Amino acid sequence: MNAQKIVKASSKIYILKNRNMKFILLALMTITSLTSNAQNLLIPSKKSFEKKWIRNTTYQMVWYTIRDTTEYEIAKVNTQIVKDKSKLTVVTRVVMKNMKTDWVDSTVANLKTLKPIRHSSYNMQRDIVLNFGEVVTGFYNDKTKKTISSVSDTTRNEYFDSNLYPILIGWLPLRNNYKQDISIYNYNPAGKTGMLKAYLKNVTSSSYQTEKNGIRNVWVVTVSDEIGNGVVTYYFDRVDRKLWKYEIDVNGSKMIIKLIE
Repeated sequence: MNAQKIVKASSKIYILKNRNMKFILLALMTITSLTSNAQNLLIPSKKSFEKKWIRNTTYQMVWYTIRDTTEYEIAKVNTQIVKDKSKLTVVTRVVMKNMKTDWVDSTVANLKTLKPIRHSSYNMQRDIVLNFGEVVTGFYNDKTKKTISSVSDTTRNEYFDSNLYPILIGWLPLRNNYKQDISIYNYNPAGKTGMLKAYLKNVTSSSYQTEKNGIRNVWVVTVSDEIGNGVVTYYFDRVDRKLWKYEIDVNGSKMIIKLIE
C-alpha cells in the first residue's frame, strides 16, 4: 500500500516534506505493498489461486497524488516478478521524487502455495527483515531512533505476506460480485502487527481506456484491509491480468498509480 497529505505547493511544484512522511510510509505499505460479509478465509494452498496468471515480468508504474483534480507525480514504482522451480520472488522499488533513498521491498514465497518464506524492506526511516513460519523471526532497524529490535512473533494460522496479497488479487478467480477474505501477516511496530485480514469487497466488469493499447476489458476490484483505513480499487485486464491502474482513497485524499505502457 493510508495517508494524510503528501505534497505542498511551492512555486507551483509540490515537494515532499518531513511532516508528510507518515502519509508516505502508510501509502507505500498499500503498494509493496491494504470489512465485508464473512467469507471463507483464503490461506496459502495449491488451490488458493490460479497459477496460469503467474509469469516472469517487469513493469513500471507512475504514482500520482490528486489535488484539485490535477495529478502530481510523486514517484515511479518498479516491480519485478520472478519464478523458479520452487519459489516466487517479487521485488518492488519505489523511486520517490526529491528523495535520495529509494523504498525497496522484496518478498519470497513458495511457488506452489504462495506460503511466505521471507520478506525484507528498506527505506530512509527503517529496515525490516522477516523470516516466516509458525514463529516469525527477524529484526527491525529504526534509523530515526537508532535502535534495532529482534522479531519473534508466534502465529496462530496460515497466512500470506501482507506485501504479496495486492499482487495475489490479480491471480484469484475473479468474476462479477466475487468476494473473498484473505489471511495476511503484517509487521509494523508503529501500527498493526500480527495476523490480520484483507477484504476483497467486490468485483465488477468494466472497460479501461489505455494510452497505447486502446480500450481494454477489465475487472474492477475493490479492496480494504485491517492494516489501514483506506480503500484500493484495482483495474486488472481480463485477458492476461495485467494491472493497468489502481486508486487509493484514504480520508478524503486520493492517489492514482498508472502503468507506463
